[in-house]
Amino acid sequence: MGYFSQRKKHARQKIFMLISLMALSAIYILLCFDNGTDSHFKFLRQAQFHFYLYNIFLVIYTFCHRQALYTFLAIMLMLLNYGSLAKSARLFFNQTPAGYSQLNVLFQKGEQNYQPLEAMSNIKQQGRLELSPHLSAAFVSVEQPENLMTIINLDFSTKYEQEYEVALRNLEKFVSLQNGPVIIVGDFGLPSWSPLFRTFLKNTDLSVKNRILFTDGKAPFRFWFVPTINILGFDNVGIKNISMQGQKFQIQLGY
Repeated sequence: MGYFSQRKKHARQKIFMLISLMALSAIYILLCFDNGTDSHFKFLRQAQFHFYLYNIFLVIYTFCHRQALYTFLAIMLMLLNYGSLAKSARLFFNQTPAGYSQLNVLFQKGEQNYQPLEAMSNIKQQGRLELSPHLSAAFVSVEQPENLMTIINLDFSTKYEQEYEVALRNLEKFVSLQNGPVIIVGDFGLPSWSPLFRTFLKNTDLSVKNRILFTDGKAPFRFWFVPTINILGFDNVGIKNISMQGQKFQIQLGY
């Protein structure tokens, strides 16, 4: 490659880096103004983790091309976005269980007409929660050696996205009435880093236990799908394993 061709190539590379940095900066600034109610921010918020992955690529790209300033700026943006995501999401790893007790929980997309536990014994109560006009959840309370554990499973359809806020508020009330541990497994219709989801986690003291799951509940892996399936629990709950057989999740919880 000739001298002038190399200069043009390097110039194009710098333009690519600069445009990428400017675009990421603009996206992160806009997300600072998102309160979860403005539809204009919906796509940006849903794709926030994908932007984070692109940001990692940009750090590597600028470093390999020995652009120290651009690498520094890319790292700063990456850390900023990581801090935002990590407030309510576990990006790459499941939470480690705190104890040796184990509970096998099932989740399947669709109506809550299946049993959420592999072994349905010691059931004290079960029923259905009408959280909004079109959104509901199923629950079962199981007696454990030390307390009563409540498992909730849900599947929020994006068709009724306007009801998410009401549904989560009513679910929050139900969780607050429980005297023992609560585990929620399901498709919430929105990612865990969305403002509505963060508010729900804060008000219930629940936290996300699973790594980000790129699946729609039907195919095992869909990278471009917004990750909305999560397992929630209190601090002592962790995940030993998550597997998907057919269209059913098998989750081994430890506590």
